[in-house]
Amino acid sequence: MKILIVGVTGLAGTHLYEFLKNKESIDIYATLRQSSKNENIRGQFSRAKIFECDINNFSVLETVFNDIRPDIIFHFAAFVSVHRSFKDPLATFRANIAGTANLLEASKRVIPAAKILIPGSAEEYGKALQKEMPIREEHPLNPNNPYALSKKMQEDLALYYHRVDNLNVYLTRTFHYTGTGQPLGFVCSDFARQVVDVEQGRIKQIKVGNLDAKRDFSDIRDVVSAYWEIINKGNAGEIYNVCSSRSFSIRELLDRLVSFAGRDIPIEIDTKKLRPSDIPVFVGDNTKLKNLGWAQKYTIDETLKDVLRWWRKWANG
Repeated sequence: MKILIVGVTGLAGTHLYEFLKNKESIDIYATLRQSSKNENIRGQFSRAKIFECDINNFSVLETVFNDIRPDIIFHFAAFVSVHRSFKDPLATFRANIAGTANLLEASKRVIPAAKILIPGSAEEYGKALQKEMPIREEHPLNPNNPYALSKKMQEDLALYYHRVDNLNVYLTRTFHYTGTGQPLGFVCSDFARQVVDVEQGRIKQIKVGNLDAKRDFSDIRDVVSAYWEIINKGNAGEIYNVCSSRSFSIRELLDRLVSFAGRDIPIEIDTKKLRPSDIPVFVGDNTKLKNLGWAQKYTIDETLKDVLRWWRKWANG
């Protein structure tokens, strides 16, 4: 079986590669935008054959598909930041909408029988009433930021190609996740990095924004295992919430990370980080996913401890 990870250097791509690399009877292929001559990248993904490819370049993407002829494609080449999508909506739309259109059209022309997993986002649901929690896949979509809109349109594109051209697309609406290697700009990584900076004497206190919102967090390792279950056991053309069905307040996440440091750390509210929360509690229903046989493996404590260890290792070079 030939498996292609489009966008292998991102968080999901990296962890999916780690999930797959010891499985027998599969050949792993991967694309990235940077030069594949980078020896560090080659070493990190030594089990994969790497292709340099920008999904906004249709002819290159079509050539890669012709060369590999994959049986399964995981599409992770995406713009993933809500905050940055406000600053650069056009880049968001180019990556998530135009890039996905290129991928689907190239698949239609070259490998129409391939299975394609396209992760969406719970951001597509937008505002929801507390009485509607946990959110099911049938809930109306109401995107209220450029990133969420791009993911909804990406989903619409995929469903169109499934309906009209019979492409085997598998779709998710993935809720919040974290894990080792997640960059700054995401709450758990931001907190963990500041804890490490306090430990190493670079700062004396942690600056935070709104701590009261409750969100549904999963470990990225559980997320990629869910993607594997969906592509192998799910139904083409269907949408699956990928989530834990349990919410944690941002304050709880911070308190746990600080407790793992084993010391008192002062907390300061930074007004620049404060953003009003329209939804106090946001949690998904993962019944459809669990019906495929998926089960969450990692607890929130295990996840946060691993994130903290990763940042300590990173800080020490």
